[in-house]
Amino acid sequence: MNERRHGVVGQAVLVMHDDQVVFRGARGVADTATHRPSRPDDLFPVFSVAKLFTSILVMQLVERGEVDPSQPVGRYVADLPPRWRAVTVQQLLDHVSGLPDYFEQNRTTAFPATAKAMFASLANHELLFAPGTQVRYTQTNYVILGALLEAHHGKPYRQIAAERIFEPLGMTSTYLGRRNVPAAKLVTSYRGNAGGAGLDRLYDWPEYSFVHVELFTTIDDLGRFVTAVRTGKLVKPDTLLRRWHQYRLTDGGVSYWGSGWEVDPHGDERRVGHDGGEVVRVMLVFTDSLARGTYTYIYLTNGSTTNVWTRTLIESLMPIATKSR
Repeated sequence: MNERRHGVVGQAVLVMHDDQVVFRGARGVADTATHRPSRPDDLFPVFSVAKLFTSILVMQLVERGEVDPSQPVGRYVADLPPRWRAVTVQQLLDHVSGLPDYFEQNRTTAFPATAKAMFASLANHELLFAPGTQVRYTQTNYVILGALLEAHHGKPYRQIAAERIFEPLGMTSTYLGRRNVPAAKLVTSYRGNAGGAGLDRLYDWPEYSFVHVELFTTIDDLGRFVTAVRTGKLVKPDTLLRRWHQYRLTDGGVSYWGSGWEVDPHGDERRVGHDGGEVVRVMLVFTDSLARGTYTYIYLTNGSTTNVWTRTLIESLMPIATKSR
């Protein structure tokens, strides 16, 4: 099993085939100091899986014709640095903007207190490349998308996500911001070090980062979200299938992102989803339609001694899940 082969400390897994649960369970420990066993209802930090929620909220505006992803983001967000304004919404979604990464600039110091202050702190930095010419995964992209959502709805992102996703879907075990999470249900995060599992570093993320990190949830709540995506409760399936295409770069190459979802054509299959660092992965696997024959994989861990990527864990699970049908 993965806890022995890869040194996974604790894990919770949900596999669904359409609306049927194929497997739901947990193994390992949520905390090595107390030896508390992992439970399916444990709360995990899911890190960059938070970007999928931002992506869906933006796609709702695109679907209603209220945002044109091919237009410059400066059309929708005021007070951006001048050289950022011509970057398109699509380029932000698909990490081909060329913008500098505020996380890399501030990871060893305190983050700027507000998104506006963060934008100002990077205003004099040159673009890393001309927009649309290269791919570079950048947290700044999603802070700008969060600013777009807040400008459009006239509300904080936390409230937008709650009103448009968490509450309608009954996601009662989903939280934005570590300070809001019930400590008794939160797993402890680990990272492999010298053959063992040591405590992982935790950043003091500002609230504007919630669009791309600081989401805490369970396998069941993530299952509700992915099922709502698959069945068109949040965005129409036709819209998703049009948007889930790899961004074509100016030199003819492609990004592996499609409207913020990692897109992996795999033979006759299409795989879309997102990693949460090394420790979390959400993935939908389908062929031509989301209506039937779709597998949902949600694999949450709190770390491992080998720092194995969860995509490796999911790939080891997929043949077993398929055979069980």
